Amino acid sequence: MLETCYKTVDEAVAALGLDANDVRGEQPGQWNLKKGQFDIMVDVWEQENQFLFQIVCPLCGLPADGRETFLLNLLQKNYGLSAMAYAVMDDVVFLKYTTEATALSSEQVVSLLTKAAFYAEKSEFVPPAES
Repeated sequence: MLETCYKTVDEAVAALGLDANDVRGEQPGQWNLKKGQFDIMVDVWEQENQFLFQIVCPLCGLPADGRETFLLNLLQKNYGLSAMAYAVMDDVVFLKYTTEATALSSEQVVSLLTKAAFYAEKSEFVPPAES
């Protein structure tokens, strides 16, 4: 079943015009895509007899000052997102999506990857990339 899930992601990556072999991560079930300054990391794995699919896109670090206001703003922005959510872990802000992998089609994966790239680029609180 895990191999079927991997194939679904590979097909989605190909539909985006990328070679799945070029974007696979070091471990099976990992893909690392890039959109502008943003990394879009995809993982598929088995946990407790469930097959999971996840997109994680690191956006920026938490600000040193005004964290409470920043986090409140992030929570309010979550309301306007479709499928994705902003999340914070280890002082890093991410876009994140997790679901059951077996229920996904390659078309849905394409849609989710496109959505992650769009939301990352539209996250105005992310500082511009350093040149």
